Amino acid sequence: MKYTTTTFLGLAAVLLTSCVSVPRDAGTNDVQQAVAQRGGPAVEWNAQPATADHERVAAMLQDELTADEAVAIAMVNSPRLQVTLAEVGIARADLIEASTISNPILEAEIRYPAAPYRPFELSLAQSLIDLIQLPRRRALGRAAFDAAQMRVSTEVLRFAGDVRAAYYELLAATQHVALIRTTHDAAQTSAEVAIKQHAAENITDLDLENEQALYEQAKLDLARAEKRVVLAREALLRAMGLRNTTAEWRVPVTFPDLPATELEQQQLEKLAATQRLDIAIARRELEIAQRQVPIARLAMLDETVLDVHYEREPDGEHTMGPGIEIPIPIFNTGRAARTRAEAEFLRARHAIAALESETASQLRAARATLAEARARVEYFRDVIVPRRARILELTKLEHNAMLVGVFQLLQAKQNEMQARRDYIDAQREYWSARTDLDRALQGVASDTSFTPATDQDTGRNAGAARGGH
Repeated sequence: MKYTTTTFLGLAAVLLTSCVSVPRDAGTNDVQQAVAQRGGPAVEWNAQPATADHERVAAMLQDELTADEAVAIAMVNSPRLQVTLAEVGIARADLIEASTISNPILEAEIRYPAAPYRPFELSLAQSLIDLIQLPRRRALGRAAFDAAQMRVSTEVLRFAGDVRAAYYELLAATQHVALIRTTHDAAQTSAEVAIKQHAAENITDLDLENEQALYEQAKLDLARAEKRVVLAREALLRAMGLRNTTAEWRVPVTFPDLPATELEQQQLEKLAATQRLDIAIARRELEIAQRQVPIARLAMLDETVLDVHYEREPDGEHTMGPGIEIPIPIFNTGRAARTRAEAEFLRARHAIAALESETASQLRAARATLAEARARVEYFRDVIVPRRARILELTKLEHNAMLVGVFQLLQAKQNEMQARRDYIDAQREYWSARTDLDRALQGVASDTSFTPATDQDTGRNAGAARGGH
């Protein structure tokens, strides 16, 4: 009978700790699935920092780089992304800690003098509240771990959007340089013609100065455009994590074609309701706050200790028995902990309502911006650019018939180049607006790119990978 209490404490600790369930893969599988379900890229964890560009990266750099390939390279190469992914491992450690009870305390005493036996006392103590609260703490830790996975998934999607934005900026800058170089060449030709005509006294000094001024401005515009290409290229290099800056790679000479259709507002709101991870995080934080309330109610008893002792008296008699230490809640009644937990629960409830309202507004604004950008691209593509091209062709005909001078022809060419530059800007703004819409959705705005999933899928759909730590 004297070993009953010790045995009970030992078995209780073993049974409680044996139920701990922590993902063996640190939750990486859940993050990969959450990102994939939202149309995001494949996520890869690198145990060691990459020292050179991956072989697959070199293969993707051989041909014209697409936006998807730029994102894929960043997923493999970017050390900044790996910093974000490492947060999952830290969250796993927090879950292990929440699922583990504190170690028991062994206390030993030896007393003097020994008459006729040396007296001693052994005691083994364990926090009682720690044992009682373990299931609640484990559930709280699981909810926090799920929220951490969602935050990392959100950061991965945001990072992919940043890479796409940098890619489209480089695409626009590259096309601008080509057009501005053409404008520069036209201005140079016009200035050279003006010099000859001025020497022949066919134009005035003012006409000559105007043409020279246009040429000087064209040189400045070209230098500015070339600098923009350098900066945009470096920004994309950083985003992709490329270390070999001497590698030859190029982007296409045109933007991708516009998608056939755009999603309606109702479709976007439906996707956002199931796909936005910040809403899922807010729901998980509400669950965390709700679970903290009953834990806080026992805060004033946190120092309650259950122990068992074994003692030998000086006369050689042995005694054994259980004991308990209970703090008396005179000064600290746990009111502060309870008040804080209840306030955090109330704040979490209001945070969800605010987030849902803001999400609907963000989607409306993002969709309106995208619709206007699409209409502008189509207008430049179907009306402005063809008209400027038609004007240039008609001006060439009149110039050949000597009805207009060379300056009018060059001006028509410059006007056409400006229209094409504006068209490039319109396309860049469209794809930037589409990237912003994807950010608002925290997914990809496509009818078929991903399957709607609930927040329950994130952090809960890798049961086969979970087990002991």
